[in-house]
Amino acid sequence: MNLSIKKSEPYTTLAEIYDSVMQDVDYETWADYIDEIIMHHHPEARDLLELACGTGTMALSLEELGFFNITATDGAPEMVKTAQEKGDKVNSEVDFQVVDFLDIRLDKTFDVVFMVFDSVNYLHKKEEVGQLFEQVSGVLRDNGIFIFDFTTPRNSRKAIKVLNNNSRRVNPFMRFHRESTYNAKERIHTNRFHIEKTDVDGSGKREMIEETHRQKIYTFEEMCDITEKSEFTLLEAYDGFELKPAHENSLRITMVLQ
Repeated sequence: MNLSIKKSEPYTTLAEIYDSVMQDVDYETWADYIDEIIMHHHPEARDLLELACGTGTMALSLEELGFFNITATDGAPEMVKTAQEKGDKVNSEVDFQVVDFLDIRLDKTFDVVFMVFDSVNYLHKKEEVGQLFEQVSGVLRDNGIFIFDFTTPRNSRKAIKVLNNNSRRVNPFMRFHRESTYNAKERIHTNRFHIEKTDVDGSGKREMIEETHRQKIYTFEEMCDITEKSEFTLLEAYDGFELKPAHENSLRITMVLQ
């Protein structure tokens, strides 16, 4: 068999198997949690903007609640294409668009902007997080709220025990292997995917694609400091998936800003 190896940008080839990689994530419970936060802090909200929507599962789950008009965006065209295909299958009215969350160019404003699954951790500089806040401010209505989560150093130390050397066959023609490492000194969490594809025509030709994803892991104190220097006010910081205050041992923290 011929084997070629190439590198691809994050969320390009992975888009084809992303839902399989994330199959253990309970998106419906997560959507209910976001809905609970919205009902607690902005019960009149109807128009939602999701940033870094991935393949659209969260947006589609929130749409099922029947309360919201949702625009869902991601910077990777491949992810948005998959999201649109999933939406078409269920006659969804979610408006999926390709948008860079550091350069949000939309012709409308929203009651709520949200981004989940530690997407903010892909921003490696505090200044970039500040830029994100500025962009979000430009599309939020008066009294609107911004909801996002991030993972902490403690989460990364625990996660690599589960994620490292994780392999799965997605279908007869694709499988992946994930290496997960954490540099505690630099606070960089790296997930490296090796995705093997075999031609469906029976030729036996194989292709190996490598995608590397690096996240900057922020502390609770750092994220609060970034918020204090922005035009936002921190309404609450929640621990995990509960409406309980975040603390120094939280693995995932959900911030609610206004």
